[in-house]
Amino acid sequence: MELLWPALGICALVAFVFYVLAKRWQQVFQHQARMIRRLGDRLQALEEVDDPVFRRRLYESSPVPLERVFTLSFHLGQRFWRDVLQVNVENLHFLQESGAFVGSIKLEAWRSHTVATITEVLPQGKGARWQTRSLDFYPEVSGTNEGIVLWELPLAPPCPGLERPPYLELRLHRNFIELRGRLLSALEETPGNNHRSSGTESDDLLFLHIPLDPNLLAEFQTRDPADETFIAEKSFGADGFPPIAQSWQAFYENRDENTGTEWQLRLHDLRLKSDWERHKFLDTRTIYVPREK
Repeated sequence: MELLWPALGICALVAFVFYVLAKRWQQVFQHQARMIRRLGDRLQALEEVDDPVFRRRLYESSPVPLERVFTLSFHLGQRFWRDVLQVNVENLHFLQESGAFVGSIKLEAWRSHTVATITEVLPQGKGARWQTRSLDFYPEVSGTNEGIVLWELPLAPPCPGLERPPYLELRLHRNFIELRGRLLSALEETPGNNHRSSGTESDDLLFLHIPLDPNLLAEFQTRDPADETFIAEKSFGADGFPPIAQSWQAFYENRDENTGTEWQLRLHDLRLKSDWERHKFLDTRTIYVPREK
């Protein structure tokens, strides 16, 4: 009996300490739950903000996933310069001496924005060396913005009386890329003084429209020259996409003989990569095998 009461006292003390600690932990957990709930409400409110400057600062401070990578190249042939743009010998020499031409454009489509990396060759007068520059594109949520200019090429030297000389302009939008140009209705030598008349500018002309949506690109899909295998079947599946479009890698190409324009687009859809690698061994579709010559 002499040891029973001290033991009971110790047990009561230990139970009281555990009770106090349990109440304290309960208060801490409730406080953290309230803080997490408040933080979730604040993040939801921030996501509803449609201020592009604010969204850019927010995205710069938090990592977002990379979803797609596009690699674009395009070629403008002699027919385009000679027949479509009707560039004369003098302006052609001006373009060769002062114009920078695009070699390729890489688009990294993140969830929040797109990073465009333009590789272009400098004018001949500067050693014809390559340069690379990058632009960040944050499209408006409403989709009403006019995009950003990736590349611009003046088609004639600056002329007094003209606000802007004729030009070509490659512009990136949310879901497509366009090559447009503005020509002059009159751009002729004024007799006797070697000065150009002012002329009037016409509306922009559309020369290339390249969608960035795989669903719209399906009709341009073709064999990738860098890939030795190609899925030959072209029938559409139940999801509305041709079988090849379900791959995380795809190659698209289009050539217009009438205008002398050509473009190639390679897509790596990282959102589909894990699914493709997980299920590709179950794919029983016909695989194209090049014939031996």
